[in-house]
Formats: sequence, structure tokens, C-alpha cells
Amino acid sequence: MLKPTDIQNKEFEKKLKGYDCDEVDDFLDAIIQDYDALFKENQSLKNKIGVLTDAVERYKQIEDTMHKSLDVAKQSAQDIKNNANMEAQAIINRAKLDAARLARQIDEEHIKKHQEMLKVKQEVDTYKVRIKTVCENLMKTLDDM
Repeated sequence: MLKPTDIQNKEFEKKLKGYDCDEVDDFLDAIIQDYDALFKENQSLKNKIGVLTDAVERYKQIEDTMHKSLDVAKQSAQDIKNNANMEAQAIINRAKLDAARLARQIDEEHIKKHQEMLKVKQEVDTYKVRIKTVCENLMKTLDDM
């Protein structure tokens, strides 16, 4: 790419029927000014492209990091959910075991109380028989008198 100084330093051969040198120089001066402005703008735009390219790369890295963080967060949430489900199941299992143990204790206590009641009933029946026997003996003794 030509630089403005290349245009400015360009020398043309002079021929007999050539162009007016002052007019050519004036035109070249105008071209140099425009070309210099375009050259500087081009350099500025190239620099901006470089800066923007760097920014895009940084944003891509940030995006990648965010995606990785999101994946880690999703996995953590899933792990927490799984752990909570396992803990809930363990609590349910312990509650079932406790309920079964309490049911057995209640059944055992019920059986024990039932056996005690049967024993008391048997004792009452035994006392009834004894009292009846004593009463009968007493009645016999009274009759015998």
C-alpha cells in the first residue's frame, strides 16, 4: 500500500508536451491530503479491529467460563437433589422401622396385658369355686345342725 510520502516524493519525467507542472503538483497535493487522511483512518480502523478482536476473545473466554460455571451449578444442584432424596428416603426408612418397632412393642404389651387379664380371670374363677365350695360346706354344716 502506498504511503502519503510515496505520493509526495514521486517525481515524473518532464517532456515537451507534458502537463502543467503546477496543476499536477496542486492535484497531487490534494490527493496526498486525502490519501493521508484515508491512510490514518485505515490505521485507526485496523487498531480498533485489533482491540475489538481482543475484546471478542475475552468475551468468548468469559462465555466459556460462564458455560462451565453453569454446568458445575447444574451438577451441584443435581447432586444436592440426589442427596436430599437419599436423605429423605433414609428418614422414611428409619420412620418405618421405628413404627414397626413401636407396633411390635404395642403388640407385645397387648399380649402381656391380655395374659395378665386371663390370669386374673382365672384367679377370680378359682376364688369363685373356692367361695362356692366354702358356701356349700357351710350350708351342709348348717343343714347338719
